[in-house]
Amino acid sequence: MLKIDNLKLFEYSLNNPEPIIDEFYLKSGDLIISKNPQKPTNLMLQNVDLLESISAYSFARKTKSSATARKALKKILKIIKNKNINYSEFVSFWSVVDISYSIFCKMSGREQLKILKNITEKYIDLRHGLYSTYGYTPTTLQASKDAKAHKESGNLGIYKVSKMLDSKGFKKANNALIKKFISGEKKYIESDKKGKKLFKDLLKYYNIDFKWSSKKENKMPDFLIRHKDDIYIIEHKHMKEGGGGQDKQINEIISFIGYSENNKKIHYISFLDGIYFNLFANKTLNKGKILNQIINIENNLKNNKQNYFVNTAGFKELLKNL
Repeated sequence: MLKIDNLKLFEYSLNNPEPIIDEFYLKSGDLIISKNPQKPTNLMLQNVDLLESISAYSFARKTKSSATARKALKKILKIIKNKNINYSEFVSFWSVVDISYSIFCKMSGREQLKILKNITEKYIDLRHGLYSTYGYTPTTLQASKDAKAHKESGNLGIYKVSKMLDSKGFKKANNALIKKFISGEKKYIESDKKGKKLFKDLLKYYNIDFKWSSKKENKMPDFLIRHKDDIYIIEHKHMKEGGGGQDKQINEIISFIGYSENNKKIHYISFLDGIYFNLFANKTLNKGKILNQIINIENNLKNNKQNYFVNTAGFKELLKNL
């Protein structure tokens, strides 16, 4: 059983804010362009071929050469099916005309050619000449890839929590049977990933209602950990900013610790990392919406003394006190 007071742990988290750059959230940053311009990658060569094909289509359009235009369009279609070509200037433009590249890839060849003709002509009208004037550069490919790096954050968050648990001697048991999970002192499962089936079995075994899930369209939490006779159900979120859908997420993780079980050895833990958490500790910014969120967190903690709301430092402290 934990010896630390949940409100004091929240205060500890506030006094130990999130780092500006969290090493766990550094994206792979894999290069898709070469460091040596004299040795271009296959993607770079494909993009040059793509741009030349667009120019060929533009010329055929002006000269009204339907055969040349058709040939150029088929070549464009072939090129844009290659890996990572979605980072090109051309495919990046598709968002401007409200066309989804992923949905396009699922269409029939005939549908693709029809849509591609419209996109290519609009790209020529609005961008191709402009970009050609300034000069196309392969760095755009890398910049486009880097701009989408945030999409990796979800899995990185799971990885971070797993590594923190591993470092404290917890053993991952996603595919274990209940008998194996309850043996030993420290076990955990990624309940929204490979451990989903075991999580549902453990709810029955420990007689846990977990009403939060039914209120959230049967959403699964991220982790369930066991330390001796205590169970900790963890919902983790990584947030950089608020507004829109982000507000819904922060309210969701705050509501998580508003639930409890009759068995006081069942704990709910809300783990919020990312620099959004630091707004809670900023005296000049924690007003209005932020202040209301703090009040809701504190009220839920007061009403559910076995639950916890933590950031990275707070989660480390919590694990240390188990």
